[in-house]
Amino acid sequence: MTFVTSLLTGTAIALSCVALASAQTIPEPADDPALDPALDEEGYEVRELVVTASGQRVLPGSVVGEAVPEVTLDPAEIRALGVSSVEELLAALGPQVSSGRGRGGGRPVVLLNGVRVSSFREVRDIPPEAILRVEVLPEEVSLRYGYPADQRVVNFVLRRRFNAVTAETDWSAPTAGGQSTQELEGQILRLAGDSRTQVNIELESASSLLESERDVARTDGQDGALRTLSPASRSLEVNAVYARPLAEGVSASLNAAFETSDTESRLGPSDNPYLAAGELDPLRRMNDASTAHLGGAVNGAVSGWRWSLTANADRETSRSLTEVAYDATGAAQAPTQSRSTTTSADIEALLNGGLFDLPAGEVNAALTLGASTLKLEGESFRAGVTRDTDLGRDLGRAQLNLDAPLLDGGEGVLGLIGKVSANLNGEVRELSDFGTLTTVGGGLTWSPVDAVRLIASVTDEDGAPTVSQLGAPETVTPGVRVFDFTRGETVEVTQISGGNPNLSADNRQVLKLGLTLKPLDDIDLMLRADYTRQRLTDEIASFPAATAEIEAAFPDRFVRDATGQLIRIDNRAVNFARHDTEELRWGFHYSRRFSSPTTAQGAGQPAARAAAGPPPEGPPQEARAGGGLAGALG
Repeated sequence: MTFVTSLLTGTAIALSCVALASAQTIPEPADDPALDPALDEEGYEVRELVVTASGQRVLPGSVVGEAVPEVTLDPAEIRALGVSSVEELLAALGPQVSSGRGRGGGRPVVLLNGVRVSSFREVRDIPPEAILRVEVLPEEVSLRYGYPADQRVVNFVLRRRFNAVTAETDWSAPTAGGQSTQELEGQILRLAGDSRTQVNIELESASSLLESERDVARTDGQDGALRTLSPASRSLEVNAVYARPLAEGVSASLNAAFETSDTESRLGPSDNPYLAAGELDPLRRMNDASTAHLGGAVNGAVSGWRWSLTANADRETSRSLTEVAYDATGAAQAPTQSRSTTTSADIEALLNGGLFDLPAGEVNAALTLGASTLKLEGESFRAGVTRDTDLGRDLGRAQLNLDAPLLDGGEGVLGLIGKVSANLNGEVRELSDFGTLTTVGGGLTWSPVDAVRLIASVTDEDGAPTVSQLGAPETVTPGVRVFDFTRGETVEVTQISGGNPNLSADNRQVLKLGLTLKPLDDIDLMLRADYTRQRLTDEIASFPAATAEIEAAFPDRFVRDATGQLIRIDNRAVNFARHDTEELRWGFHYSRRFSSPTTAQGAGQPAARAAAGPPPEGPPQEARAGGGLAGALG
């Protein structure tokens, strides 16, 4: 599919979604006294606090259980970050939401109003102005929502009513010339109670950056205009979300997205003997890719149990064409080509609720059942030889998590110890191409006083290589510059990338000790420290740098010519025998309001009275400062 065709397709989808959003009548929130709105400092309507039977105040949209957020951001603190979407907000929070544990890669689990979403695409484009509250919670909370305990949880609570039509454009270029970028983005968002309609369109383009535009010195006499430091690129993204309540206590959301992109790079001279004097003919690599996504989620509650059902379907296609230099006889060589198509689908069901009561409280259980399928089809053509790839993986998983309060910190001798709770979790995964993999874990949480919380947990997890790591089509890239540590020189080599069918599963053992302090009740100051120790056996990782030790360990991955110069590297993933890491992550979060905002008429009064008047005119008069610091030693 060409970029123009993709652009027209995406635009048609976007216009259809915009028409649907404009025509759709969004119901107003139900006339329920428990949900009567009040005005916040910006004049937006927010929901009142709900008081539970136990007497604890619980904010609407909070997560399951009694977990206390490590960080809570209000609208003023979110505004202070100066971001334009949830995706940028997570990037700005950085270490406060990232995790050094496990396979999560640091990316947090994202919830919306305390419930699961089908995927991150469903929330990534929400503007910060529509967010009422952001809660950051520890990794252990992810178990209650059917996820592994290796990612922090970020819960976004939206405003009850919000309407916005936004447009944003950006253009940038260096003062000395070279690559320039352009970006155009438009969005429609409507919130009304539990209903949500959103359409986001983003178009980006960037010109190429040549070596000649950065005065890169070459020892081989080649023209810098024949090589790119950064390729020319174009991309289009369309993302649409529609959510609404279906019945009493049941809500659903639907997410559709389409993305397409293409790039073009210059790899060096083609050695074309038929060129006229001064004429340039660079070798080129051209890539194009497209992704179509459809996902949905249904959340509800019955008889004290909360349930969730999520499903996703994706199809990704990519193509690559790399031109090959003329040979010594002046004959043009056939270009290297590769293509791949990945089709995937998944479905998960979560059931969460109380099993029975202990003296200290209720034992909570979370049962997750899921299944997924993935199929990778690929084809590559190099040096007159065609190679086909046809891989698939079906996966079934079951996960059970139990949370039990052991001590409630009440009266008596045991009450002096404070609150203590235990967690036990296990998961079984059956992979069609790898057999059975298991994960077991457990932990203790101790809070001697409300201002102090300590967590200790252990996890033992098996993991399989991805289908792409196993069977992605082989791609050959000439003219890649690498540093040869053996000879101490920079050379241009032919690099081979793709899948490695000989990879084996790995095993990860994790120990975590965490401490959270909130020493002052009337000051928004939170201190946090986490110690993590990991041992990873048979680690699956990208091929490392071309050092003498690596070449001695993997001699078949390096090819040298008769003079000893490095000419080819096989860069596909490998298994490492063992990888041990120890990490200490620490930081604090502090926020203070310099002056009180101008309160709306009726603020602080009963909700019905506050809602009777219109929002105040003009922005609130306030000043606020917040800050954080994080560090890591590993």
